[in-house]
Amino acid sequence: MLRNVVKILTRNLGLKLLALVFAVTMWMAVVNLDDPTISRRFTVAITIENEEVIEAANKYYEIDAESANVTFNVLGKRSYVNEMSNADFKAVADMSKLIQGEEENIVPVEIIALRHSGQLTISKRTRQLKVILEDLMRQAFVILPVAQGEPAEGYALGSMTVEPNRLWVSGPKEVVSKIDAVKAAIDVSNMSTDISDSVVPILLDEEGEMVDTTRLTLSLDIVTVKAGIVSQKTVPIKVNYSGKPEEGYEVIQATADPAEVTIKGKSDILNSIGAITIPEDVINVEGAKERFEQKVDLNQYLPAGVSLNKSVEAAVTVTIDIEQLERRVFTVPVRNIGVDDLREGYQIEFNDRNVDIEVYGLADDLDQLTVSALRPVLDVSGLAAGRHVRRLELTLDNSKYVVGETAISFTIISEDNNNGNDSQDNRPEPDEDTGTDDNTVADPDEGQEDRTDPDTETDAREGQDTSAEQEDLEDE
Repeated sequence: MLRNVVKILTRNLGLKLLALVFAVTMWMAVVNLDDPTISRRFTVAITIENEEVIEAANKYYEIDAESANVTFNVLGKRSYVNEMSNADFKAVADMSKLIQGEEENIVPVEIIALRHSGQLTISKRTRQLKVILEDLMRQAFVILPVAQGEPAEGYALGSMTVEPNRLWVSGPKEVVSKIDAVKAAIDVSNMSTDISDSVVPILLDEEGEMVDTTRLTLSLDIVTVKAGIVSQKTVPIKVNYSGKPEEGYEVIQATADPAEVTIKGKSDILNSIGAITIPEDVINVEGAKERFEQKVDLNQYLPAGVSLNKSVEAAVTVTIDIEQLERRVFTVPVRNIGVDDLREGYQIEFNDRNVDIEVYGLADDLDQLTVSALRPVLDVSGLAAGRHVRRLELTLDNSKYVVGETAISFTIISEDNNNGNDSQDNRPEPDEDTGTDDNTVADPDEGQEDRTDPDTETDAREGQDTSAEQEDLEDE
């Protein structure tokens, strides 16, 4: 039986093998027609791994935008290939495998199929990625608050804060080194109360231009800016000074530039401030004889809780104007001298028709001064009969004029003695039209020839007059 089976299987063996091959070929043809092998192109973004290796080497890497993606072909059965999408592949660039060269830096890129990897063939599975290396720089910046616009009328910008107030920036040294300041701006237009806002900090270079942050890594994206709104007030600057100019010179005026400043603070504090005063010990005019200027920092003299609305106004220039005084002599008739506190029963006689009064001052002020404006007054309170010398008192503005010597000689006569003395009654009246000192009033003791000892009596009277004059001046 077995022999018959073998005989049957081996009969026409060549034809049977040929039929088998043909059958397999036909089967494969049918299968390929139903699920053929195809090739398809895919594009994926390159994923960077182990980039901390670059940072540890204090380097910054950059990939060209055109090299950020990789395109490749995948070969496989249509049933598998058609199921695949870009998301089913991964292109990995491992920075730990960086190869640094003199002209270029290369990182191998490996393309991986996340599924059906055994049924797919990826063309050029390993690619190369060119990397640009630069020195890495990391720096911290204090964020400065900036106000945009102006508060409502009568109000000013107070203190400003930023939270958090520090920003770390890392990136290529070429870019980070250009950063001059980091600012956060808040709009305070027409505000009358405190405000706060969340803003994006901006990076500026030395010229105030914004720095491109596309290649930079920032530790913060948003910060909170708070701005206080306070009251403001414009007040004058008052300048005080100490010392005296050189003799014959006078301080004309002490002025500040600017003459007034705007201060800010709480309204209850500002209401009590009428001016900003520069103390007298700051400016010393001792011995000065010409105009001079002095710089003063106004911040030192601001009350607590008050500041300048504009910090540039703190630098004040104080100008002291000094001019030489001129001398004018005014001749005043004695009849124009007022007499105060003359005792009842006495009368006064001046020894001269006129008195010369020296007045020092500025030319413009002296030009406006007249004899009638002097209004000299003689105070004879407490004086007895006899010859005396006292200073005249003038009604002048002491801030404009300096009066020289005004001593005048006069005689107080008792009316009882005067009535019994013919020579005194017949004394000639002063010539009002004469302004010289030649026609002086006669001494009341002269011409009394009936005295027993005229020489002795005259010597005694002269001694009394000299003593009285000295006592009058000493009393004054």
